[in-house]
Amino acid sequence: MPKKNPGAVIASVAPRSLGERLGLQAGDVIVKLNGKQIPDLIAYELEEAQENLVIEVEKVNGEYWEYEVEKNETEGLGITFTTAVFDGIRPCRNHCLFCFVDQMPRGQRPSLYIKDDDYRLSFLQGSYITLTNLTDADWERIHRLRLSPLYISVHATDPQVRKELLGNDRAGDVLAQLRQLAAWGGYFHTQAVLCPGLNDGLVLEHTITELGEFWPNLRSIAIVPVGLTGHRAHLTPLRKFQPGEAKAVLRIVHRAQERFMSAYGSRLVFPADEFYLQAMEEFPPVEAYEDLLQLENGIGLWPLFKAQFINALEKFRREGPRRGKPSHFLVITGTDAAKLWQELRALIEPVFPWVKIHILPVTNYFFGPEVTVTGLVTGEDICRALTRTDLKNSPLLLLPRVMLRHPENVFLDGMTLQQLQAKVPLPIKVIDVDGEEVVKTLLGISFFRSDQ
Repeated sequence: MPKKNPGAVIASVAPRSLGERLGLQAGDVIVKLNGKQIPDLIAYELEEAQENLVIEVEKVNGEYWEYEVEKNETEGLGITFTTAVFDGIRPCRNHCLFCFVDQMPRGQRPSLYIKDDDYRLSFLQGSYITLTNLTDADWERIHRLRLSPLYISVHATDPQVRKELLGNDRAGDVLAQLRQLAAWGGYFHTQAVLCPGLNDGLVLEHTITELGEFWPNLRSIAIVPVGLTGHRAHLTPLRKFQPGEAKAVLRIVHRAQERFMSAYGSRLVFPADEFYLQAMEEFPPVEAYEDLLQLENGIGLWPLFKAQFINALEKFRREGPRRGKPSHFLVITGTDAAKLWQELRALIEPVFPWVKIHILPVTNYFFGPEVTVTGLVTGEDICRALTRTDLKNSPLLLLPRVMLRHPENVFLDGMTLQQLQAKVPLPIKVIDVDGEEVVKTLLGISFFRSDQ
């Protein structure tokens, strides 16, 4: 019996698809396609587009099957895989001063300690990479296949500063690498994770200016504050931004936005929502975020959510009074977003007074109280907070989906949504970061999804 190949493991087969007609099933492994080993989803999709396929498969039971298939060029097999890379994730070779993985508490599931820096995941999923571990073959493939856009962690364009931040002597030539990508016609998004006193101030101004010269190949620049946990023993001392420092960052970014808007018709550089919270400043309108190209980086997320919420509230107000049930809700949130939920409560309760929203800011003991964002709240911390909360009126608990990792619906501490529900004697509804859907939930217009 051949040894099980850990590569292209099938996760699902669509009903009535070509894959189902061939008898493929979850757990089967595609060993070769057209005589070629398939390292990743990029290579798979290129081969799958051929009209004639030879598919070598190792079945779940260990049998080895070979299929010869004739199909239309546009017809796929209708299968998904357990991962987008089949030959292993390319590991990070840096030793970043601010690496979040290094700040993880011990004893968690192994997947939380993976340090990836894989250009294929950058292209396929928008993961940020540093370009420091690319081989000549990697560069040749990026060029040949026109893999674009890529998402690149720059942090600083000053060579010495970037080397220090990444802990890698190979990290200083990022501008040359970006010039190469631009010369090939590639597009890229960039980010700078800022550490107070290291790459803010004049270094940040210099970084934004130099990156801006790559427009239009450069699509956006994200400016993000460093994330620090309570597990930094023996690591380089770092700290969060103070309000005045966060204001200074915003001033630098806003000035750059004015220059870029005048020169290019785009603001190009955008600060993370966290900077407005740390600076205690009002968010710009959602229109200021243009196409929201850095939404996954926490940039424009709250302005978008609030705009959706306000628009939906006005829509249902015009439709006339309605009474939805249940009327009491408890919003589970990180401590940063509690004030923002208070703003939304102040908007909806005067219009629909039977809607009563209670807000539960959850202190993060898993990572440390320094971590205040909603997406890093864990199951045990929610349970701890609920035991200290008056749950009279049996509210419906609203749980932001960003707290869960998919598809398992698991919190970062390993607790599943089902386990949380078993510990909590109240109904839980998982809500998307979608203001209209939240308003509909509060008014009783939409309720439980099939995946909850």
